[in-house]
Amino acid sequence: MGTAGIKKALIKEPKQNVKQYGTGFIVELGHSQNTFTAYIDRTCLGTGTQNPDNTISSVKWFLVREHIWKAYKALYPTLGPNDFFETLKTQTQDHKTFEGNNKEISIGDIKTSNGNVGVIYLLIPFSVYPELDGVTALRVVALDRPQVLYCHFKFPSGGYLPLQNTEKKAAYGQTVQVEIYTHLLPDFNNRLDKFVFNVELLNKGKVVAFQKDVEITNPGQFVYNGRKSVRFFLDPEWQKNHNGEKQDEKFYLRLSGIIGFTAPVLISADAQRTTGEYDSELATSDWSRLEHGKWVYDTSRELLVPYDTMSSMMGQFEVQKNNQIQYIGDIRYTKREYDPCGYSKITVKDDDDAERDPLILFDEEDTKNPIDRTSQVFSILGGDTRKNISITLDKLSVKDVFCQGILLEEGQKHSVQTNVFQVDKVFSAQRNTAGFITQEDKTHSQQQKDAGITVTNENRNDTDVLRTNQSYSPSAVQHWQSGVDYKFSGDSKIILMLRYMYNKTVLERYTSGLSADVINNLWLFNYFVLKENMAQTYFLPVSTCRYPNQVAKIKVYPNVSWTFHLNYGMKNPLYYRDTWVEMRQHRVEDAVNKAQAADIEGYNGDVQTKFSLSVEAKWNGSETAKLDQKISENVKLIVGKFIKIKKFVDNVTGKDRGNSTDGMNASLMARVRRTPLTIEILSPQLAFGAGWEYKFGRKEKGEDNILVPSLGLVAKADPAIGAEATIDLIAWGKKLHPAAEAVITALDLLAYAANAEVRFDLKFFGKLIIQGSVEFSRLKKEGELKGVGEFGFSLTLSAKATGKVKAIIYEVDYDFEAKAEGKGYFSLGISAGWDDNKGLYLQPIVRHSGIKITLTYKAKFGSTERETTEEFVIIKEGKAEDIDTKFYLND
Repeated sequence: MGTAGIKKALIKEPKQNVKQYGTGFIVELGHSQNTFTAYIDRTCLGTGTQNPDNTISSVKWFLVREHIWKAYKALYPTLGPNDFFETLKTQTQDHKTFEGNNKEISIGDIKTSNGNVGVIYLLIPFSVYPELDGVTALRVVALDRPQVLYCHFKFPSGGYLPLQNTEKKAAYGQTVQVEIYTHLLPDFNNRLDKFVFNVELLNKGKVVAFQKDVEITNPGQFVYNGRKSVRFFLDPEWQKNHNGEKQDEKFYLRLSGIIGFTAPVLISADAQRTTGEYDSELATSDWSRLEHGKWVYDTSRELLVPYDTMSSMMGQFEVQKNNQIQYIGDIRYTKREYDPCGYSKITVKDDDDAERDPLILFDEEDTKNPIDRTSQVFSILGGDTRKNISITLDKLSVKDVFCQGILLEEGQKHSVQTNVFQVDKVFSAQRNTAGFITQEDKTHSQQQKDAGITVTNENRNDTDVLRTNQSYSPSAVQHWQSGVDYKFSGDSKIILMLRYMYNKTVLERYTSGLSADVINNLWLFNYFVLKENMAQTYFLPVSTCRYPNQVAKIKVYPNVSWTFHLNYGMKNPLYYRDTWVEMRQHRVEDAVNKAQAADIEGYNGDVQTKFSLSVEAKWNGSETAKLDQKISENVKLIVGKFIKIKKFVDNVTGKDRGNSTDGMNASLMARVRRTPLTIEILSPQLAFGAGWEYKFGRKEKGEDNILVPSLGLVAKADPAIGAEATIDLIAWGKKLHPAAEAVITALDLLAYAANAEVRFDLKFFGKLIIQGSVEFSRLKKEGELKGVGEFGFSLTLSAKATGKVKAIIYEVDYDFEAKAEGKGYFSLGISAGWDDNKGLYLQPIVRHSGIKITLTYKAKFGSTERETTEEFVIIKEGKAEDIDTKFYLND
């Protein structure tokens, strides 16, 4: 940007169709105003312009879609203005250049088809090359009658059926997207307008599904074209009406709508409101969209649905790939070969996982292990996002060496990269029931001589496999494209860009009546039970004369994991995976609130009522879907049962009975009504968690490249059932004898009068606790589940007093508290578990906590405060050593 040259343009005799647009103007052509004249004068030039008159008379105009200009600027951000202009002109066609001042621009210069209406164009004045840096361009838009431009099926990148190599197909059980594109429906100038329409899905002229009262509201200022998406579920039930197994069914779309209003408006009774219609079966235009500098067709007027389900097609795909692996044949080598055309090692690595070790499939220099390990499979987790898996050859020597072209087409050599990494074409070797047929290589000695290799007993002789006339294409059977599914990195490395193709159909043949919104994520239940046969296999033959047809195999498992939580009375779920970057806290909610509890007799909110059940799926490493179900009715039953039990126990123990308390205040009444025995039924606190996903085997066992489904279970009940009994020894003493009751009551009330409180409580408790966790997979079985009963007591003696000390010149508050507490428990139980090495075991549990007494003394006098705590162990904690051991059932 400089001070010279053209900086802006003007419009001659602007009319109502010229509107302020930011710092510039936009001209709306159409609706009777179809032309305007653009010009420049001296006010449009920079102060440094050396020859203004020549600049004005020789002005040029560049007309181009604004979105194309912006897209190419993003695509080529480093190009200078002139190079950018040449690139844009070369790679696009939707642009025009005009010459001369006072240039008349007509609607015909823009509106060459329906695809141009409502699209904003830039009109840039220039001398050498157009630019917007420091230049204010005019904007132009062609308008037409309000209309539906299209209502088409929209396809994702690669289509719904990536195995079919077509963007017009989808399968029964899938949800397809439909895109609606309108012009001036609604018109942004009428801010209360909205376009309300229905969309019908048709097959054989009959409506099989529809979306009703879909709306496009005001899209915003200077947005002339509106856009909306809806979804249709291809019900598997429709397969019953399919024409034939080898013929695709055709589906079309029909739309009808009318302008509505987002707020009350006053219109005459005979006013004609604008309507819009579209029938994709009668339409003749296809629409494309600019993506990464290229126009691509991502919508279609019709949808083709094959007879086969997605599950069936994916199953056939796996069969085809695995068959081709067998047809090609992986040649097994048990000893080192010495052809000069060769490599020493094949290594497969997940380049996206820096912490994972590579897998060595072949190593001719390994003297401890078999050199050929291509029977092993490299396993990865995959999803919609591609993963980079590299295959690298060490010491590759195929150039400037003698090459026989073993198992290659006549005249071909391994110096060509695709003859080493055989993505395009591979021949099988001859074999019979005994194995691969070989013959002696009579040129071997000459090869060694030419290569300067010393002859030894090991390399003196050589045999080679023989080629058949049968060839195969790994790219064709795996639907690979160069640059999309694979790319080369140097001479000795290829990177496979693999993904897992999810079956995003929903519970085929079991979804009739469900809406598309409801089933949008239910395809995940295709992977609810994770199996090893869900893996998708990919392969690549690697060949040289020394070791032809070594097949590297990669299995991609679905990156889907599940968690299940069942909680009652627990704040958080048990099952946490440390692989999660962000742990979701499944905070449980009160399943019984005031409204829900109103019909539970006697409910007062004391009993724990929190209950939650949730299932959560995670896929692609970060995307999640959660299903929660709060079972309020069952909770009401549970709460009601416990309330009845508590009331029964309270009646038996006399908790609610006491002396006459008429006329007493609340604190005094509480002392008189002290109950000698209280039994509390403990509300259960139950939790169960489960998680299942694919996990790698253990590295120490050499299984770290194997993925298998793994199930983890965690359970806890603390308590499952339990009760506490408290004996108030002061209140109990009152019941021993009338005289004792009189004395103790007198002392108790005296303490009350002195603003003091004395407690002497003996508490007994018992509860059953269940907890444990296990992990199961084909490669690993570990875990433990145990049930323990705890029985214990606590004895507490406490005294507390507060008051004031008054003197002549000051007044000081004092607090005093002393407490002695002794407690202990005894537990009996048994645990059962599985040790991956020794198998199933049982372990009795016999333990005691010992008895410990704790003395606490607190005192505060004015601003001086003191606290002292001392502990005395009467009986040490311990367990039955001879009993509390594991007993393995296999021993």
